[in-house]
Amino acid sequence: MTGIALSRIDRAQRLALAVLPWANSAEQQYRSLIEHSPVAICVHADGRYVYVNQTLVRNIGAQSADELLGRKITDFVHPDSLAAVRAQIAGRRHEGDATPPLELVIVTLDGSTREVEALAIRTQWEGRPAHKVVFRDLSAQKATEANLRFQAALVDHVTDAIISCTTTGVVTSWNRAAEAIYDRLAADVLGLPISGVVGADLNPAAIVAGGGVVHTTHRTADGSALFVRVSVSRMDDGYVVLCANQTALRRAEQQCQAVVASLQEGVVVITADEVVESVNPAALRILGAPTTGVGVVEFAKVAEVPVYDANGRLLCGDQRPAMATLARTPSRGRIYGLDRLSDGHRIWVSVNWSLLDPSDPGRSSVLVSFVDVTEQHNAHQRLAHQATHDVLTGLPNRAHVVELITEAIGSTEYRLGAVLFIDFDKFKVINDELGHYAGDVVLEIAAQRLREVLRPDDVVGRVGGDEFVALIAAPIQRAKINGLVKRLHGALRKPIRIPAVGDWAGPSRVQISASIGVVTMPLDGQRCAGEILRAADAAMYQAKTTGEATCHFDEVGDTAVRRRKQGSRSRREQRLAGRPVGGGIAV
Repeated sequence: MTGIALSRIDRAQRLALAVLPWANSAEQQYRSLIEHSPVAICVHADGRYVYVNQTLVRNIGAQSADELLGRKITDFVHPDSLAAVRAQIAGRRHEGDATPPLELVIVTLDGSTREVEALAIRTQWEGRPAHKVVFRDLSAQKATEANLRFQAALVDHVTDAIISCTTTGVVTSWNRAAEAIYDRLAADVLGLPISGVVGADLNPAAIVAGGGVVHTTHRTADGSALFVRVSVSRMDDGYVVLCANQTALRRAEQQCQAVVASLQEGVVVITADEVVESVNPAALRILGAPTTGVGVVEFAKVAEVPVYDANGRLLCGDQRPAMATLARTPSRGRIYGLDRLSDGHRIWVSVNWSLLDPSDPGRSSVLVSFVDVTEQHNAHQRLAHQATHDVLTGLPNRAHVVELITEAIGSTEYRLGAVLFIDFDKFKVINDELGHYAGDVVLEIAAQRLREVLRPDDVVGRVGGDEFVALIAAPIQRAKINGLVKRLHGALRKPIRIPAVGDWAGPSRVQISASIGVVTMPLDGQRCAGEILRAADAAMYQAKTTGEATCHFDEVGDTAVRRRKQGSRSRREQRLAGRPVGGGIAV
């Protein structure tokens, strides 16, 4: 049809130029139209260009027609297209013969290629046979076709079902993924309502109105459930429905949730915004929260309960592991104490935390897991207590007292004001005459009285058989120390009742006294725990030797301590030998 039209135009042109008196003017107008036509046009004779219009000049990449005129047309035809071009030229034997449109590739002056469609007719040029050719650029069309083919291939090879339907929900297209997901061939579903072929109610207009995305359950041809994410877009003539099959992911999530729910270990997920995202039943059970009907808001109450470090010290709000710490420093085996929500009972948990997405710490949630280690922790604490405390009185033993002194004098704030060395007078007589049972009762009651007299921040420990050390917290003045020592003497002098037990029928009441050595701490704090205890011990022996109840040394390095060391050693040797050192007890 195109060839016939081209032939008629060619004949009309030659007839008009032959019969009209204004032929020259018409020819000029015609040439002007051809020259400025948006379609590329050329005439070639004997295989060479004899005419090219400006559009073809531009398409070939020339500056003017002179660069093309006289050159072989085959210079601008891609080798792959030469055979077809020559065949069409040979097929146009007579004037007026036209050949069908031919798609070919032309080569421009810079070596690039362009796809075109050529329409040609046999004509005459200056009295000799020639061929007039009209070229239509196919580049845009080919690009569009390639894009459509790509889109069609994409639709056909994606793993998500892509379904087109009319505004009334009738299926108009059904890709291969839809066939695989729903187990229905395209030929069987085209023209059917979309709700029927996906096995569930599907209203595209309602989904679009609700935001365009829903999660729902569809059914395959055999009725099997599919968990799908449905996205709907409005088109001019209907809707495009994309169904992503998330069945495997949903099952994996359910399995993971089942595993987490069955763990004896508490698991909590906290978002980067510090919101509790999920909590498993074990976490609720361990922390004493309701195990049914609990939401993350209810669980957030855990953040308000007291939290303790491994040594039982209450942590302030700024000392607890904040989200920034959790995200910055993953950790394992941290021990914390909590007061359980249900009954306030102190529990101990071993806590681990780590990022769920370490590659993006700024936005990653944090996984916190913990186990109840209350029994193990308490057992460990009992063992530690036994190692550092006296079994009879429950007071810190000598090693722990030394540790407490070292800790106090080594702190940035000097917390130790004075050390009192307390030795019961003639206590050996109680053991010798009344027995060790009576001695133990006296030690227990005396230790209790010492604790009651001392202030809450003070500490008293048993460092020997009848020897006790009181650590007096700073600050404290000399006058207050004297008052405290006076109260200690008064408490110890009160009669002690010894209950009868078994065959023991000794006196029911005894009375004791004590010698107390007092050492006040120097301002420079440059003394070790051993020096402090030795100075306090020496002060106590000075009090015992002079018969005074109390002896003071204002400083650990007092020269009086050094002068009395020899006398103190002699006194101790006598006590160890069991020889009386004077005085007696009131029975």
